[in-house]
Amino acid sequence: MAFDEPEVRVLFPVPFVTIRLNGFEDLNSRLLAEIAKRRKSEPGIDRSNRYGWHSKIDFFDRSEPAHAELGTEIDAMVAAVASKLTPDLPTELKAIHEGWINVNPIHAMNSPHDHAGSFWSGTYYVHVPVPEDETDRQSGAIEFIDPRGSIGSNAMLETPFTRGRFTARPATGTCFIWPSFVRHWVHPNRSTEERVSIAFNSRFTRSAK
Repeated sequence: MAFDEPEVRVLFPVPFVTIRLNGFEDLNSRLLAEIAKRRKSEPGIDRSNRYGWHSKIDFFDRSEPAHAELGTEIDAMVAAVASKLTPDLPTELKAIHEGWINVNPIHAMNSPHDHAGSFWSGTYYVHVPVPEDETDRQSGAIEFIDPRGSIGSNAMLETPFTRGRFTARPATGTCFIWPSFVRHWVHPNRSTEERVSIAFNSRFTRSAK
């Protein structure tokens, strides 16, 4: 019996966006200098970080030039993602961001967590160490956990829509953006170099008329 070509629709997509910032070298160098200065005077706080240094959640409120420059770039990136993935977003909605710095020395990691109350979450990578072991794909990698629960882990076939986890190894000068409800964690840094990143959350609010 003949039949038509199967029609495939994706029911519950979870987007994962990668953006590479052009000409990031100078900006990252200035960011590292500003971050080093902050670490000398700020003790840091404990959140999902295990070891390492986590700044206050004030990145977008800072006056340091490189902080402000990256904040402007992140705002533009979030706007580009919103335009691409939510083109019908009401024009009166304005993105509000909060951000912080993560510095992970050797063995430091971030435990599994999500970012309730936001729409997008993301991380910009200021410095990602090159693994001393070229076969090590896990050092400092970020891993996302299937928000659907046990579907992926119980599947008999490994496919993009049944896997329970997705691991991405970042590169310096790139930014990852994903929906804030997706639980994620960061593998331990096995390099003797520090892994430095700027994490952020973005939500939308109606602008005042």
